[in-house]
Amino acid sequence: MSTDALAFCLDLGRAHASLSLKLNEDLGAFHGLDYEDFTLLHLLLRAGNGHLPMVELAHTLGLPMSALIRKMVLLEKTGLAERMTGTDGDNRRHAVIRGGGKQLVQAALTTVEAICADAVKSLDPQRLPDLHAALRVLCDHDTPHA
Repeated sequence: MSTDALAFCLDLGRAHASLSLKLNEDLGAFHGLDYEDFTLLHLLLRAGNGHLPMVELAHTLGLPMSALIRKMVLLEKTGLAERMTGTDGDNRRHAVIRGGGKQLVQAALTTVEAICADAVKSLDPQRLPDLHAALRVLCDHDTPHA
């Protein structure tokens, strides 16, 4: 890895940490939710039918299955989500957003959008699509572990 690539990745990690701290602070204060749970519930909300296979959700969130199950147990206890078997012959376990989870995420979305808009305000708006595309490539790239 070149020094430039290392510096980029380290700065990307710092930017993520800074943004996560701000999101956790405001989501917790205004909605009683942390950023990781918001992300999980938002993914379920965006899924056309409100549910995703647990394996796919764990991969998208970058979590081991055991960590996702622990999160789901807590979300089930609060009535925001649940786990269930798939339908139409799909025997995989799915995460499903419940009514309370939908309402909470929709209310929190305004807070998250405002924080994100503030986070990128110093960037050139015309470059945002290219930066977003570059981040998507990094997200979709399965980097081998050292």
